[in-house]
Amino acid sequence: MIHHMSFGVRDPGRVARVLAELMEATALRAPTPPFPHDAWLVVSGDTKGSFLEILPATAVFDPDAPLGIRQRPATFEPVTAHVLVSAAVDAAAIEAVAAREGWRAEQVETGLFRIVKLWVEDNVLVEFLAKGEADRYIEAFGPVGLPSLDGKLRDLEAKLGDALAQKLPPGVLEKTLGHPRA
Repeated sequence: MIHHMSFGVRDPGRVARVLAELMEATALRAPTPPFPHDAWLVVSGDTKGSFLEILPATAVFDPDAPLGIRQRPATFEPVTAHVLVSAAVDAAAIEAVAAREGWRAEQVETGLFRIVKLWVEDNVLVEFLAKGEADRYIEAFGPVGLPSLDGKLRDLEAKLGDALAQKLPPGVLEKTLGHPRA
């Protein structure tokens, strides 16, 4: 069970308020210490205590730093981490908020469920299960879907790999994936 996750952005307060709007959650300024200055929490108020930590992009986790966090020059390159959260609004509302904020958004059918990808500050990927879309996700990754999940993932892998290989120049898919396709 994941109870919280964190990521860094240019304007943590703004990002926290926007995400709270989409999730019908509460944006709260995090206590300093232990959090760095201008860190925010987006608290869902659910029975699991789920929340997002929105940190300044200059803050990084470091086991040798006091409180486990140190400051560094900010980088604004896309990052490896992302999060999938449930939205309290539909896909059109997510896209409208993205347009208002100047962020990219797109709806994507994954083959197992449908998401809206929101590129927060065009840097951090926050995926949303729009209102009414969580059932397919839970069906695939929950207790009912778990016994057949690996087979569904391998089938999806083969279908998407074949489709992409037909659209991309030779070698591009393998370079993107970091290994040759089987």
